[in-house]
Amino acid sequence: MRFQGFLRMEPAAANEGILAWLREVESLGAMLTNGAAARLGPHAASVDNLRSSVHAALARLLDFKWASPEVKAAARGYMERNPALRQVGRYRFSTDWMSKCEAEWREVLSPLMGQPGARVLEIGSFEGRSAIWLLENVLTHPTSRITCVDLFEGNAARLFDENIATSGAGERVEKLVGLSHVALRRLPPEPVYDFIYVDGSHETYDVLEDAVLCLRLLKPGGVMTFDDYGMAAAQLADFQDISRPDLGIDAFLSAAARHLQVVRKAFQVTVRKNPA
Repeated sequence: MRFQGFLRMEPAAANEGILAWLREVESLGAMLTNGAAARLGPHAASVDNLRSSVHAALARLLDFKWASPEVKAAARGYMERNPALRQVGRYRFSTDWMSKCEAEWREVLSPLMGQPGARVLEIGSFEGRSAIWLLENVLTHPTSRITCVDLFEGNAARLFDENIATSGAGERVEKLVGLSHVALRRLPPEPVYDFIYVDGSHETYDVLEDAVLCLRLLKPGGVMTFDDYGMAAAQLADFQDISRPDLGIDAFLSAAARHLQVVRKAFQVTVRKNPA
């Protein structure tokens, strides 16, 4: 994001640049109303995520002493005119990382849809968007269950609870609060999950550890999906400055090659555990 470049400028130039940047961002957002974004399908993700990124940047900006009163007023004005949350049906979310993968998930998870007793494990739940998608599209049988592992902190945790309550499926959702490598070790080391979604910490070693721990919990023939494998390739920053989940995923795929088959390798990676 260009905002990072402003932090390396002299205050006067930075303030001038931020004001121009805010005008550009607001002009871009004005091209799409919330209703139009809702009709865009996967493209709505970029609209929501842009808004969320801008909000996070401006929240930091308000704490900087060098930011001018004019810049701070413009930042507050943008945040008031462009709420971070968007109503999506009955739910409220600040970002959309789910729309881009819905078609692939429908294809891969179709055998699991509506199955009695289906069990899903999710590492990284944020505001509950992917968990709710699974509850509404895959885990539709009343005996199906999802276990969600997350730190569950701050506003995201509040939204998760609100959204799950709104879904009416709260009794089929188990929350495990804490770091994934701790929470996963609290689970019985038995292969009971039909699908596992890994989208927690993006640090290489954390992704690798999550993958190893989750493979033991995945049923033979079960499916596991990793998010953000293609994240590094999509970044403009030097690789040394960003998290590299792809390195952890590749290390896992190499180490566990005899125990699984790669179903898809794109921005997300999906594998299937070999039958018993």
